[in-house]
Amino acid sequence: MHLEQEAEVAGVAVAGSLRAVEVGAIVLIGLLVCPPLAILTVLVVVPILVIGTVVGLLAAVLATPYLLVQHLRGNHGHVRVLRHRLSVAGRSILELAPHRIHQAAR
Repeated sequence: MHLEQEAEVAGVAVAGSLRAVEVGAIVLIGLLVCPPLAILTVLVVVPILVIGTVVGLLAAVLATPYLLVQHLRGNHGHVRVLRHRLSVAGRSILELAPHRIHQAAR
């Protein structure tokens, strides 16, 4: 259930970003056609985008430690699964080492 929700959120995010790219392309064409709109954009929209980006980065920097602590404190089953998967992956890579392949071929 949780994976389905995350997939749905990811799909909405992709659809939203594609829509933003479409709108951005239309706005860019409009700005190329009408230079006074370009001046208005530089004076109004660009500062708003910069402020939004700074606020978003600040929120991400402040929220990251909290989210990491909550994630690591929460369910320790995930840590065990991650440790197991990493150990299996490490052993698999070691088995693919050339000296092991050569030894197994003998």
